[in-house]
Amino acid sequence: MEITMAHNWDDDAQLWEANPAHVEFNVAAFEQLVQLVNIEGKRILDLGCGTGLLSQQMAPFAKDIVALDSSEEMIEELDKKQLRNVEPVVDALSRGLVAQHPAFRGQFDLIVAASVCQFIEDLPTALTIARSLLEVDGWFVHWDWLDNQGMSAQAIEAALLDADFVDVRVMTPFDISLNGQARAVVMGLGRRR
Repeated sequence: MEITMAHNWDDDAQLWEANPAHVEFNVAAFEQLVQLVNIEGKRILDLGCGTGLLSQQMAPFAKDIVALDSSEEMIEELDKKQLRNVEPVVDALSRGLVAQHPAFRGQFDLIVAASVCQFIEDLPTALTIARSLLEVDGWFVHWDWLDNQGMSAQAIEAALLDADFVDVRVMTPFDISLNGQARAVVMGLGRRR
């Protein structure tokens, strides 16, 4: 089963980083991430990496990063960054991809998803696949716009618990100005036991 996105992102790729809210979102996400999880020397999956804004910030610290996005145009923008320890993969998360693609041969210490989960059509399956890709004690951390596409704190907590994550926490760590309005960002994280 392939996990599909509810939006085609190719048309947004070239101008994605021209939007200050996109850059600010990823900077704030990275700042929160390093306060909660040690990323030094870790193997990381950046799920729905887009143009690689978060991968770019993690790259100096991580051992290696697999940057997965279903948008070829987004991955082309990531490629322009020429990050030596980031392997871009154009595809949608699926059990088939995980079984066949060499980038998924080992487990990950950390999976991040910045402004992604709200657009995944089958989030329960995506979380189950993500959990299966983590080492024991590995973390899944995501950030999304609060109350967008059903991303309430309660829904996120329930989804992570249903996928059998433990030490689940959900918080609203920062706001981003989007179209002149402050929008809360929700962060959910869970650990594989």
